[in-house]
Formats: sequence, C-alpha cells, structure tokens
Amino acid sequence: MYFKAFDKWNEVKKQINDQNSKTHIRAGEIRWVSFGVNVGSEIDGKGESFTRPGLILHVIGSHLAFVAPLSTKVKEVAGYLPFNWKGTTTALCIHQIRIISQKRILSRKGRISEDKLKAIKQEIIKFYNF
Repeated sequence: MYFKAFDKWNEVKKQINDQNSKTHIRAGEIRWVSFGVNVGSEIDGKGESFTRPGLILHVIGSHLAFVAPLSTKVKEVAGYLPFNWKGTTTALCIHQIRIISQKRILSRKGRISEDKLKAIKQEIIKFYNF
C-alpha cells in the first residue's frame, strides 16, 4: 500500500518556498518538478524530493508555469497521452495539468520541438473540449 508522507512533504515544501533562486524556463522544456504529495488521486512526486518529470506547456510571467506531469505508466484511458521522448514511450498526464510556482521547477532534462509542443497543445484542447 502506498503511504502518503504529508509531513515529510511539508518540510520539503517549506524549503522550496524559502528559496530565492530564479530559474529561467521555456515552454517545451522537460524539467524535474517538485509535484509533492497531493490529495486523493492527484499525481504525486516520487523520492526524497517528491519530484517527477514535467513538460512546461506555458510560462506565465516570472513566477508561474503551466505544467503536465509525465508518467512511466502508459495507460490507454482518457487523460494519458503517449509521449515518445529519447526513444522511450512514457505518458503525458494531461488530466493532471496544473499551474505551479516556478520555485517547484528544478533541473532541465531536455526540450521538445515547437511542432511537437503545438501538437500536444492541440491534444489538450481536444481533451478538455475547449
């Protein structure tokens, strides 16, 4: 059974909040993101720093970003968009996209092409029926 370590995450979250460093990010980057421990079925980060890769969909000003978490579990259900990156198929969890503080965004793993980013945004629009 998966145990949600809310108290441990709260300590990590305090450290993240106290950071003053600026991270320069751009849409289309895949970054390690401190998603943390969340409620119910909301996607969590993993490990000591509660991180997982995320795709930066849009940068909002100098403090926020619109991000889609990635998962190694590719499910054939609505909300999981198969995503091939660096020869590995993972899933973009478009049902879990969210706006986060840029303080949660850590090291860069890579970047996708503008065309691929546009195609992903179109899939998100279809999923949410905008």
